[in-house]
Amino acid sequence: MDTKPREMLGLYYIKSDLLKYGFEMHSELSYDVNGADFMITQKIDSNKLHFITVQSKSRTIKRSTNIRIPKKYVTKNFVLFIYLIDEQKNENLFCFFDTDFDIFKEKDSEYTLGVTQSKIQSLKEEYSFDQKKALRINGIFDELKKKKYTTIIIDGIFLEEALRETKKIYTEIWNRKFEEITLKDLVDKIILRFNRFGDNFNAENTNINCYVYISKHHGLEDHIIIKDDDDNFETSEPSTNIFINHTKKLVAFEVMENIDRFKQSDNIILIANDIIYEHFLENLDVDTKSIIVARLKIDERPNEMYVKYRWQDISYPIGLALGLKSFEL
Repeated sequence: MDTKPREMLGLYYIKSDLLKYGFEMHSELSYDVNGADFMITQKIDSNKLHFITVQSKSRTIKRSTNIRIPKKYVTKNFVLFIYLIDEQKNENLFCFFDTDFDIFKEKDSEYTLGVTQSKIQSLKEEYSFDQKKALRINGIFDELKKKKYTTIIIDGIFLEEALRETKKIYTEIWNRKFEEITLKDLVDKIILRFNRFGDNFNAENTNINCYVYISKHHGLEDHIIIKDDDDNFETSEPSTNIFINHTKKLVAFEVMENIDRFKQSDNIILIANDIIYEHFLENLDVDTKSIIVARLKIDERPNEMYVKYRWQDISYPIGLALGLKSFEL
């Protein structure tokens, strides 16, 4: 059975209701975020774009139906909409926030909600999408505005070179075998070293995302351990969402597109060093204090780029991830 028409009907119904309460939809932003059929923002009134991830489920109900949601989708800025239409063509739209999933059954890595005809009435009383729910969505935006945003963008080709050269340097200096580096640990060390918020850093009010662009024509995986069962995962303390992007395209083009999307982040840490970025970064309309470029300090390195932003040496966090102490670097 082709469910596409029903899904599209539900999607248009949800978007129509959201527009009624003054929200804007951005389907083009959803490709790299788990659980997103689209994203919503408030009317844009500043240079910061805060978004909420929306998952939409559409069902035609006769006797009963089940809705399943992976647990990893459910975060503070995730909203689930369920559109139900019965045999008499009566429509219902329900809205669930992260704290509403206690009515779902938990099993392994997912939540399941069983809906019957008789259950619809009780769902209407608590979960129908209305003005109160719209105000609650606005409340999420208010919380998001309090947050500081750090975006780490990694050129995988450059990182591969940096790992190889840094290991070589410290092996020659210390003449010993080093620990294998994990991407999680390296990202933690990058934040520790390059976070510009310093003593004002508060994990609860800071949103950190890391995007790694890996060329399918290079061998980054030979130099660093990357979790291979899921392209999206999370570190702890501070909590950082890591998104792995494998591409056959030129990595630099993917990186520049991502920088342009997140250029109003409070803090961008760019792990890259190639002359191809120079013109793009020179013409980027941002506060120069908001970007840090982590490069590799090697004499006579070819294709070195020169930019107006502050820069740091990537070999320092790599050394920490190798297991070296600060006084050994």
